[in-house]
Amino acid sequence: MRLFNIKNFYIYFGHRLHRRLYSSKNAPSPEYLTKLRECYRLEEDNNIVVPVFKKALLYGNNIAIRDHAGEYSYFQLYSNSKRLSRQIANLCGSSGSSSTVAFFYSNDVLSTLTLWACWMCGQVAMPLRLDFSCSGLVNLLKLSKTRLLVAPEKYGNLSRKLAYQLDVPTLCLDHMFIKKHSLPFNYSREIFMNANLVILEGTLTNDFYTTFDALLLNTLGKANKLKTAVLSHKNLSVQIKSAASAWQVSAEDRIFQIFTSDHINGYINATLFPLEAGATVQMHEPFDANNCWSTILGINTPQKDRVNILITEPKVYNILITEYEKIFLKNSRMVEFIKNYCLRNFRVMISSFSPLPQHIASRWFEITGHNIIESLYITESGITLRYNPQHDQANTQKQNQVTLAFNNTLSDIKVRIVDNTNRIMYDSQDLKVHTRCLLDSPTIVGSLLVGGPGVFRNYLNSEKPSNEKESYFNTGDIVCYEDGLFKLLGRCKSESFNTLTTMNDIEEFYSRLNLHPSINFDKLENRGVVYAIKPNQRMSLKSLKLFYAIILKEYYRAIVFHLNTNK
Repeated sequence: MRLFNIKNFYIYFGHRLHRRLYSSKNAPSPEYLTKLRECYRLEEDNNIVVPVFKKALLYGNNIAIRDHAGEYSYFQLYSNSKRLSRQIANLCGSSGSSSTVAFFYSNDVLSTLTLWACWMCGQVAMPLRLDFSCSGLVNLLKLSKTRLLVAPEKYGNLSRKLAYQLDVPTLCLDHMFIKKHSLPFNYSREIFMNANLVILEGTLTNDFYTTFDALLLNTLGKANKLKTAVLSHKNLSVQIKSAASAWQVSAEDRIFQIFTSDHINGYINATLFPLEAGATVQMHEPFDANNCWSTILGINTPQKDRVNILITEPKVYNILITEYEKIFLKNSRMVEFIKNYCLRNFRVMISSFSPLPQHIASRWFEITGHNIIESLYITESGITLRYNPQHDQANTQKQNQVTLAFNNTLSDIKVRIVDNTNRIMYDSQDLKVHTRCLLDSPTIVGSLLVGGPGVFRNYLNSEKPSNEKESYFNTGDIVCYEDGLFKLLGRCKSESFNTLTTMNDIEEFYSRLNLHPSINFDKLENRGVVYAIKPNQRMSLKSLKLFYAIILKEYYRAIVFHLNTNK
């Protein structure tokens, strides 16, 4: 009896299907794309993960990414990622080995190319922070058992130095690696498809992406201890689809994402969810506020290519405000033009990855007429909560006053608030719980826990939860729930949130830290406030404490100041 050969099956029936659906050899008919889209939907309905790089074939010649070097279609991104995946597989030993591939990211097309290539050949990608010391990077690469280093050419020397110490191969990329294609993408050669299953030439089976890990993200936990969160393809898929749904992104959108070079997590999450929907992502590196305003205002850009969604972090909004006041503020015609242009051309403006101070939100509203939609990003679960002031129509004035508050969870995210005895005070899946608690008090305060399929698997080299479906991750954030709003109050210093330095308006606290003319506020850590004296300034700890005892009356008792002498 002749054994069944699945490859011959797909070659035979797949080619017959192609002949029926194709209007030309190299170009898919609308019916073919509809069929492909339907197959992906059926796979996802059956809890099969469809990685974002597979969705690229739905959007073909549409522009996926624009960066400082040029623009790249979905076909280019897909086919060049596949070329790179073959090299990665050869250096890592085999496809599907789930080896760790570390890469120095840059806010351009090369990082997306590296991510997709790692996933195509079944490896686990780990982006590296450039602000880690060389010894810190060596320890991290040893801990993660890294098999390969990938880096843009500009980080080639550092990559080769690390690779030599660890005795692992290194692979350097530049934009010349990305080939330009003169011929249309050959669907009939790349895709085998039957009624409800899609197999792409050169990639792994659907079962692999439903089961295995995709990404290692490094994050600082309590006491600034480095932790590495392990995210599966399923975790990422849920996070990406949830974000795309929250912002209602479609193939018609052009997203302008601006992140400083130290924001790896922001880059990955702000780039992948638009590509899931077929949108165009405009990347910006190196950062220049003047060029950012040119992009925002569509200067020298055709109408069809002008951005209509802005996503960045609070400190970038603050820099853009400073640049605006330096260049445009004295020109009343430009002030009016900018506000009208932004209202007419932008659909949404988003802030994420760190708290949005009140003064930044208010000033940006004055400049552009847009209420910034703020979201709470957590490394272990992606974007978890969001606040859209336009959804609160009860009080127009209140819209510009509420910051660090969130009025809904993202889809597939479950939220709990627990007290210091782990008693559940609020549960987004059980209305009876918080209804009962609200009868005792109109305000619920406690520790924020998140759950759902988008929450990470575990930390590297630690045990997995005994019951993943029922496990919740303690974010370390203390929240207040009142009138349908979640509001951040601060962070836990230890396992019990009774040791919290509670701040009623944390954004106000942040803004006051910068009031002293001789210091630069650095960061707020679990052990206190770290600050740095500005160049050519003298400051004693005693005089600093006296200043903040006046400025931060309601917070001062619980604050400890540390001088950062490295700045």
